[in-house]
Amino acid sequence: MKKLRKKKVDIKLLTIIFLLLAIGLITYISTSLSIFTEDKDQFWSLIIRHVGLGVIGGGIAMYVTSHIDYSHWKKYSLHVFILSVLATALVFIPGLGFSHGGATRWLSLGFITLQPAEFLKLGTILFFSAWLAKHKDRISTFKFGLLPFLGIVGIAFATLIPQPDTGTMALIGLVCFLLYFMRGASWKHIGVVIFCFFVFAGAYAAVNPHVIDRIETFANPSRDPYGASYQVQQSKIAIGSGKLYGRGLGQSVHKFGPYLPESNSDSIFAVFAEEFGFLGTSLLVVLYSIFTFFGVRIARLAPTSFGQNITIGIIFLITIQVFFNIAAISGLVPLSGLPLIFMSHGGSALFISLAQLGIVLNVSRYIKTPRKVVK
Repeated sequence: MKKLRKKKVDIKLLTIIFLLLAIGLITYISTSLSIFTEDKDQFWSLIIRHVGLGVIGGGIAMYVTSHIDYSHWKKYSLHVFILSVLATALVFIPGLGFSHGGATRWLSLGFITLQPAEFLKLGTILFFSAWLAKHKDRISTFKFGLLPFLGIVGIAFATLIPQPDTGTMALIGLVCFLLYFMRGASWKHIGVVIFCFFVFAGAYAAVNPHVIDRIETFANPSRDPYGASYQVQQSKIAIGSGKLYGRGLGQSVHKFGPYLPESNSDSIFAVFAEEFGFLGTSLLVVLYSIFTFFGVRIARLAPTSFGQNITIGIIFLITIQVFFNIAAISGLVPLSGLPLIFMSHGGSALFISLAQLGIVLNVSRYIKTPRKVVK
């Protein structure tokens, strides 16, 4: 294959990343002021971890991965996938894994806590993208299409079901399905996947009552206003109180006290809406949409199948989380627990997100420049 000519990274996507990162950091600090009023030491601990691991560490990781030829990830995709599965399984080892809110999803390394499922998202998409690129002419077959899809997604699910982590399973399954569909899955096999989804979803909901609870809460938000519906109800109040222009940076009322649960993580969009209003949230949605557009553009112009797969997979991983979070907090879909990337608390999520965006930026170094039509 002809050696690809290396260029500079896509400056448009990089600019949007920095804009979203800056907005996210300012919002996170503002939202965390509620913790400052109660425990100053905890506040500074959270800020240092978020900035140190997420912003600075993630920025360094993005710089490094943007300089690694993306084709190397195809070669080592299986190794990355296996390591991500093993790392996620470590949460079940006593002394390493710990629980919060009824879920066992975190690793405690003494000085820092990590959520290895973030690594699993990337590992699964990397390996599946490599498989689709290697067998791109046979994806419509059972042996090289449906069976690998069910196997790869099934292995990832096997480490997430016991935690349980419904949001991450839904995200991985959806992104892999979209890649599978776009790469030529047969309609018969798509029907099989949809059937398997309903069977799995029914069985999973039967043994995890919180799933049914979330669906019922979504269908009838007022049924348990001081219990299951509390977070959504308070989020809507916070969003509505922002009106057109918002209360102003740092002026949110609902982030203090017991009003808004998980105000600096799952519900951070509600605080942003309260402080910046409808105009501010509209601008934020536009920025995320532009981010998606530039990412998809890089995928469309990528010179290889693997470059196209991994770029669209990473962009979907981020944007689906973003818009599901916004929709859930606004009461448009059931709560999923997915973070608002660039803004929500969680240094490991931001670190991995920036690291994988470095891969997208590296792909952008090799994109094919569209030819201009001369009239």
